[in-house]
Amino acid sequence: MEITIPDDDYFYAKHGVKCQDFVRSFPAVRPNCRLGSRVPFNTLTGVIDGNTVYGVTEEFSRHLRTGYGGLLRMNPAFHEFGLKDLLPLKVDIPEEGCTRANNTEFCFEAGEIRVNEQLVLACMHTIMAREHNRLARALAQVNPHWDDETLYQEARRIVIAEIQHITYNEFLPIILGKEVMEKFGILLEKDGYWDGYDPTVNPNIIDAFASAAFRFGHSLLPTAVERWSKAHKFIASKRLSDLIRRPYDLYRAGVMDEYLMGLMNQVAQAMDDSITQEVTNHLLKKPGHHFGLDLVAFNMQRGREFGIPGFMFYRKFCGLQAGEDFQDLFGSMPNTTVHRYMQIFQHTMDVDLWSGGVSEKPLPGSMIGPTFACVIATQMSFLRRGDRFWYELPNQPSSFTLEQLREIRKVKLSRILCDNTDLIDSIQVYPMVLPDYEINPRVPCRSGILPSLDLTKWADYGNEVSQGYQIFGKKK
Repeated sequence: MEITIPDDDYFYAKHGVKCQDFVRSFPAVRPNCRLGSRVPFNTLTGVIDGNTVYGVTEEFSRHLRTGYGGLLRMNPAFHEFGLKDLLPLKVDIPEEGCTRANNTEFCFEAGEIRVNEQLVLACMHTIMAREHNRLARALAQVNPHWDDETLYQEARRIVIAEIQHITYNEFLPIILGKEVMEKFGILLEKDGYWDGYDPTVNPNIIDAFASAAFRFGHSLLPTAVERWSKAHKFIASKRLSDLIRRPYDLYRAGVMDEYLMGLMNQVAQAMDDSITQEVTNHLLKKPGHHFGLDLVAFNMQRGREFGIPGFMFYRKFCGLQAGEDFQDLFGSMPNTTVHRYMQIFQHTMDVDLWSGGVSEKPLPGSMIGPTFACVIATQMSFLRRGDRFWYELPNQPSSFTLEQLREIRKVKLSRILCDNTDLIDSIQVYPMVLPDYEINPRVPCRSGILPSLDLTKWADYGNEVSQGYQIFGKKK
């Protein structure tokens, strides 16, 4: 379903490019085998279950494990320098999702194929794999009698809970704002259990979320990715297109921490309808080439290929004004954008969801406009209410004790970065937001402001030992 490029395209015409290859998504059977429009097949689970760390099949998750101590396989590339491990090399099908200049270069292997999509994503994958191993080792100290399987599953359960907690406690409030989260019932509980599981809710991914709304982040992408020192000083930067599917900088000792420091200190681009040419002209550019692919064209084509309705349909679905006249869009997005739509489209219903969504003016206290906020918050509500393994739930085989849940609620992304990097010794409390002396101060990693998990709450004394402790008044 290739994308035709007009002869007068200001960039691609110079390089004689006439079309871009676009591969259609794999079709799946509709729920209950009903007839109807095509449904895309998902290779990953919909729920937030740490599959980026552990994979989605039993066979592949076994492949990622060492088989002892509950640990994941890692690459001790900097062992001689006393630095933390990297992810293992991807040696089977090394070209998959990876651009290699020669046969000696290898990308990384993780639970999800897109680990090498761009370097800073590989950084986050590495951090979470290190966190799993850190927890597995700490749990082995608390429970020396636990075997490999018990240590692996318990560390995995904690990591999944941490990802869920950080997503809803730190990420979504920035994207959606507190008001939207309250309206859609996705604010986390402060204490006690949350008994909101609903077996009738399908937590799978909504097409509008996958093909448009959650691609809002493409607007935030920088032209260059910066590296900063542990003293929070700028070191250098590299073009984003040079880091896509080429994470090889991470094989230089200490560089991963510099990229992470850059992520915390570099200003994100504004959420709007202007997208960096790094992804509109140079996406997945091959070494030595002067052009790549156009991510925005892919976003639009994916929405059309999925067959999702237009922007106006979703405004109506979300209870917003959805007129038949382009004049109705004035006020909700920049005037220049509305005028361009008038020139391109015959009818308001023709405006693609992704294009309209990134063009909307953001809601107060939010990064995104009302339509994308509605689609994303709806999805996040489904993910929480429809997940039987959600970390806040009581009365499930997977439930944490109240004491354990209290520990998980302490978790912050800043603590995880402190625990799993080598150089970083001071960090803002909320690393996804720029540091601010009053609201989001930088604090030392060793300070009590960023508390650690108390894993003694996972101590498993067994029945006899537990009773013995009680007799002597020492039971914890």
